[in-house]
Amino acid sequence: MNTPVPAPARKRLESLDAFRGFTIFGMIFVIAVAAGGYRREGAGLPQVMSWLDSLPVSTWLHASVAYDAWEEEAGSKWKAELAEDATFAPGASAEERAEAISAEVERRIAAAPETNLKGVGVTFTDLIAPFFVFIVGVVIPIGRRRDASEYYLHALYRTAMLILAGIVYISLVIKGVSWWWGVLQAIGIAYLCAAVMARFDRKVQWIAVFAVAGLNLLMTETTSWWTGALNSSQPFGTLTNPGGDWLRTWRIHCLPWLSISYGTMAMIGVLVGNAISTRDDKKIIQQSLLIGGLFTLLGFLIHKLGIMTGNYSLCANKDDVTTSYSFFTAGLGAITFAGFYWVIDVKGWKLWARPFVDFGVNPLVAYFLQIVMRRGFESLGVIDIFNRTTADNKLVNNWAVLLGSEQEPARLVLDFFHKGGYMGIFWGLVWTACLYAILRWFNKKGFFWKF
Repeated sequence: MNTPVPAPARKRLESLDAFRGFTIFGMIFVIAVAAGGYRREGAGLPQVMSWLDSLPVSTWLHASVAYDAWEEEAGSKWKAELAEDATFAPGASAEERAEAISAEVERRIAAAPETNLKGVGVTFTDLIAPFFVFIVGVVIPIGRRRDASEYYLHALYRTAMLILAGIVYISLVIKGVSWWWGVLQAIGIAYLCAAVMARFDRKVQWIAVFAVAGLNLLMTETTSWWTGALNSSQPFGTLTNPGGDWLRTWRIHCLPWLSISYGTMAMIGVLVGNAISTRDDKKIIQQSLLIGGLFTLLGFLIHKLGIMTGNYSLCANKDDVTTSYSFFTAGLGAITFAGFYWVIDVKGWKLWARPFVDFGVNPLVAYFLQIVMRRGFESLGVIDIFNRTTADNKLVNNWAVLLGSEQEPARLVLDFFHKGGYMGIFWGLVWTACLYAILRWFNKKGFFWKF
């Protein structure tokens, strides 16, 4: 009688951890750059250009930052011009003239062609969240199999925990209990969309991707509130102000219903995950490239249609999580993953990806460490080493005076801690390296946080 030979255990795909870790690394880096205020006047980041029809902006910032910078600069310029124009609002009192100038500046901004490009474009920074959401979907088909009831309960549990973790994270950021709808909450809904989709056959999965994407596109084109903030004059509802507007916090950051567009990204990830579950190297790379190429092209074409027709709501826009943005970024995610898989799991070139793997096997701890580390550095009084430009950095200026003089502060100190140009990139990397050292210690001690 032959004894059955157990099937060999499936080895963990290091490319999945490396790709996930790459996105976490990127997320921590760009958040460090944003939190440090490196984009302020005198500390502009490098590599400024138009990214997929955006206004000029560094690829290390969100495309939406370009419009904010333009609006501030144009508004200041027009306000100064009108203040010096004696023919504007003659005979008006000082208060009336100030109001007239503000109204005219707002009118000019609204009429300017740059306003059409508010939020339009895709920088490297705009790829970070979609890449992570994409990989959330990829791992679903290759996870442990469960019966239907257990599967859906587990999916609901993970969704609830991600939403709760998002509430805790945002509360740490603003130093007060808040239920702002942020990235982790959106990931929770995206995961739920992908988890439900993954239980159906492949044909239904493809239909589901286009159905959810189509719903987002339809609502964007036919309603004003789907991508628009619903303003409220009431104060926020909080534990100390229970009579306030308890829904207002959902309207000032990420709009909750736009999470279904992130769901599209995770669902595209499921399509790639189906190929990975075969463990056929050729099929995995081919399917990743085909799926990635298809959705990248679709997203690009929808975006360009918006540019050519002047219907800018069709364009790739992270703030509005448009369908073109979802398709384009998730498609690029699939193509990028194919590269990671070929290099790491097919060719076996792994050493370079070790830091990314460390981030990828413990992503929640890494994500929360950034705010915990920031609060810790604030307590130690060294956070200013990483923040702001030299011009308004008291810590740096004090040391420059100590090592130089009041009349001639040490130029070497001022230049080294300046956050302009590539020095901003350098200090973002230093911050990320500090966090990595702490995360590496957690990993070695076996402290992992997973739902």
